[in-house]
Parts: sequence; C-alpha cells; structure tokens
Amino acid sequence: MAAGLVALGTMSAEAREGTPTGCDLGGTQIRSIADPVSGRSYDVEVTLPSDYQANPARRYPVLYYADGGHLAASATCLSKEPRRQEALRLVRKLHRDGRLAEEPILVGLSYAKGEGFAVSRARDYTPVADKPGYGGAGAFQAYLGKTVMPAIEGLYRTDPGRRLFWGHSYGGLLGARILLTEPGLFRSYILGSPSFWFADHAILAMEADYARTNRDLKAHVLIYVGGDEISRYNPARRGNTQDMVGDVRTFEKLLKSRGFPSLTIRSLVVPGKNHRTTIPPGFAWAITSALAGG
Repeated sequence: MAAGLVALGTMSAEAREGTPTGCDLGGTQIRSIADPVSGRSYDVEVTLPSDYQANPARRYPVLYYADGGHLAASATCLSKEPRRQEALRLVRKLHRDGRLAEEPILVGLSYAKGEGFAVSRARDYTPVADKPGYGGAGAFQAYLGKTVMPAIEGLYRTDPGRRLFWGHSYGGLLGARILLTEPGLFRSYILGSPSFWFADHAILAMEADYARTNRDLKAHVLIYVGGDEISRYNPARRGNTQDMVGDVRTFEKLLKSRGFPSLTIRSLVVPGKNHRTTIPPGFAWAITSALAGG
C-alpha cells in the first residue's frame, strides 16, 4: 500500500497554491493518498515528533485528526480558525512542560481534492444521508482504515497499539461513528463538541444498535464541549442553537449505563467557552489524559 503513495516532500504544489505567501508549514509532510473505491484523492498531512530522527528504534503513538486542511496547513500562519492551529501547537508545548511523556506523530486528514471543504466534510463525516450530499462516513472510515492507516504505518514508526483519533464538531461525530462500528481501529477517541444533534440524533440509534449486539467496548473515550454550547435563541439564525452540552451528557450517560467492562469514558464541559474557543483547553485536557505517562 505504501508503494502507491506519492511522496510530495514538505509541500506539494497544490498545498503551496493554497497557502498564504510566506507561510511555513513547520515541517509538515504532505502526501496524496487516493481512495481506490471512490476515486477521490486526499492530502494527508504528517507532522513528526521533534525527536523522531534522533530515535530511529522508537515507535510513537499516532494521532489521526479530522479537518486536517483547517487544523494543520497554516499552523504557524494567520487563518480563519487560529484557535484550531493553537490546539496542534499545544502538543509540543505540553511535551516541553512535562504534561506529555512523548509527542505523537500527527496525521491530518484533509478534504477531497477539487471539492470545497464544506462539501467534503459534510459527506465524509456524517453517518446517515438525511439529505443529498451527506452520509458518507462509512465509506470514509473504510478508506481511513484500509488505505490511509496501512500506508502511514508502512512509512513511519507508529505504534499500532497507541492509535488515537481526534475530531471536532462533524469530526467528533465521525469519531463517534467509528467508535460504535469499529472500536478497535483506535485505542483512544477524542471527541470535541461532537455534532450529536445531526439527523435527529442518529448517533444515539447507532449506540443502541451496538449495545444490543455487544457486551463490551474496548476504548478510552474523552469528550469535551464548551460551557456556552447550550440551547438558546440566536438572532442570526432566527432560531435556537443546539444543546451540545446536554447531548454530550446524554451520550456519556448511555454508554456508562451499558456496563462495558473495557470502556473508560469521561467528559469535560469547559466553562465560558463556545464551539471554537473550547478547542485549546478541551484538546489539551483530552490529549494529556490519553497520553500522560506514555
């Protein structure tokens, strides 16, 4: 599988075109990996730990994260979502501060080439097709597990026993879908402000389906959400916002009620934070919880 990859060095021509002038990707390697089923091609953005080259015999935990196109491509530059870039930079800061025993390899999952990010993530990150253009999470999950991960593990010194997934918003919904259908794909799941409301809370039906046919769920689940992500009237939307705090509590309560012996699940409501500002503190809490002590 790895032989089918196109190694594009530190930056591909396409990445360069989409990057602000003078933007430094901070050593991120961009590789193009095609989905053999859909025919779509995606850039996968790999950032190695700062001590990777100095430790040729060491294998590292690996964090796969959704929305790589937003989260990593302008990690040291101005962007529309600077707080998300800050969340990635936190990994090295937390390591320097001794809160992480080691840095993970970071693998950013970007969007399908030739598509706008909204189109790509709406299809690839949602579990059911409640309307046209949605519901492709199962296909994207298969691409991730059968194509991307074997390729990455063939190229880099990852530790398959310490795979982590991080997704925020729709990305968190994707993570929940993987958790409930193929939990062994990752050891730890970081679900940030997950869009559990999607398609009339379809994820809860998936949880019920899993519980009916399984007696255990071997996973470490960490969910964060902003304290301001509650239902209230939003004049700009002419309607109420989603009660994402309530949805997180419901999801956590349901999973805990199943009594799965190998499941650990915790959540954090970050006071005074909204859907975007919750990322740095929420992610810092989750990644240190997942990786503290190795």
